[in-house]
Amino acid sequence: MNNLDLQTLRAAAVELLQAFRAGEAEAIDRVHQHLPQVKYGARAEAAAFPLTESEARTVIARENGAQSWGELRLRSKLEEREYGDALEQFKQLVYAKDAEKLDALLRENPELKSTIDDPHFWFGSTALIIVKEDIDVVDVLLKHGADINVKSQWWAGDFHILEVTSAEAAQRLIERGAEITVHAAAEQGWLDWLEAAYQRDASIVNQRGGDGKTPLHYATEPAVMDWLLARGADLEARDLDHASTPLQWMLGARAYDAARELVARGANVDIFAAVILGEMALVDAALAAHPGAIQARVNQAGYDLTPPADGSHQYVYTFEAAGLSPHQVALEYGHADIFARLVEHSPLDVQLLAYCAAGDREAAERIARDHPEIVARLPEGDRRQLIHAAWTGRADVVALMASLGFDLHIRDDDLMTPLHAAAFHGFANVIRALLEADDDPPLDWRNGYGGTPLATCMYGRNHSWRNDGDIPASAKLLVEAGSRVNADWLPSGDQALDAALRAGIETTG
Repeated sequence: MNNLDLQTLRAAAVELLQAFRAGEAEAIDRVHQHLPQVKYGARAEAAAFPLTESEARTVIARENGAQSWGELRLRSKLEEREYGDALEQFKQLVYAKDAEKLDALLRENPELKSTIDDPHFWFGSTALIIVKEDIDVVDVLLKHGADINVKSQWWAGDFHILEVTSAEAAQRLIERGAEITVHAAAEQGWLDWLEAAYQRDASIVNQRGGDGKTPLHYATEPAVMDWLLARGADLEARDLDHASTPLQWMLGARAYDAARELVARGANVDIFAAVILGEMALVDAALAAHPGAIQARVNQAGYDLTPPADGSHQYVYTFEAAGLSPHQVALEYGHADIFARLVEHSPLDVQLLAYCAAGDREAAERIARDHPEIVARLPEGDRRQLIHAAWTGRADVVALMASLGFDLHIRDDDLMTPLHAAAFHGFANVIRALLEADDDPPLDWRNGYGGTPLATCMYGRNHSWRNDGDIPASAKLLVEAGSRVNADWLPSGDQALDAALRAGIETTG
């Protein structure tokens, strides 16, 4: 893509905006399909959305394979100017926070200074935002011309370097020229700054920041919450990326005291919040207000209080998985009494899934025995709980669900089967349970990224966030079951893994 193409795409965004405002069907369809704020709702809701030019650019970016306009613009820049291997080295050293080597690289490759503030990093972050807690690296980047106030470039809202920053780092960054934002002030409890800023602009109390969060999403101190609420802050405002309220963000951050302060101030308590906080009265109230919540699942349609979101609902990160039920959350937090109360209020199919999640074979088998068609009649979202069990390393649950007749080849939205999910984290015990229960395992099936279970295992070796898997043992099981080995994976740097892979090459020879 060159400059002319980017100019053309800017013009295309303006044309889309005009066509959308004129009510043209094609424009409405494009916005409904690609704009994260409206794509999970009805088309009529999308048609009524107050589209801006910035949001029209997001649609254009998504249509061209980028997450945000900033990513698309960076792609254009990188096609215009070649930085070679130096740019990749720059990114790796920033992630590694290696001040000495980064300084040397920038001295040896001064052309990198022209891209030092670009959003090369996750979620459109700049290098300074990535290293903000490591002042030695910050100083290296500043020495080479980085601008401390350049924000990230993310479709839902740009982050400033002072947002989601420790108090110590914030003070050091301010000393180096970082300008205070309303979100940073709310996070740090700087009421004097907030009051002065409010006198200049009263709209700051609901101003959108990174991820589209408001100041109340950042406030953990009761005094700051009260200051914001007294001036019109929206207690139920949802951020744009994760469609989550301040209360839900606090629970995701495990800031339970702050969460309880928001509850005391009238925050709407969804069933998952009630379970996390472990208060039976809140659970009963949540179920009374929303009886259907007993069948709710995080990030799935049907329960408005934790709706689907482009960046996944905040609870997905809280629990490291989508699709969890309140029952599973009660188990995860060790609230046995709440689990029992939830089961008591649950229909039979929900009870079955709850007992599976608990690994209660006797109770699950009793329901399945008395109702032989119950598993087959479960909706796909519920049958996907087998993938969740594999994803979270629950070999006992996987074996139980397999014995009850759950589909071992079911896929999620990324076309991941349970075998892919277990392979990604290297859960050898889960892989073994799946292989033992399956006469024709999906060894050659490819997920949405083109990876077989073994390829997914190799990818997960570097990208899984779990530390309780065993990649060599998992690869060995998959190879022994007949998975095809890519010779380019060798050598891997791990002797046990290499031995497993070489055995596969020798077998297929």
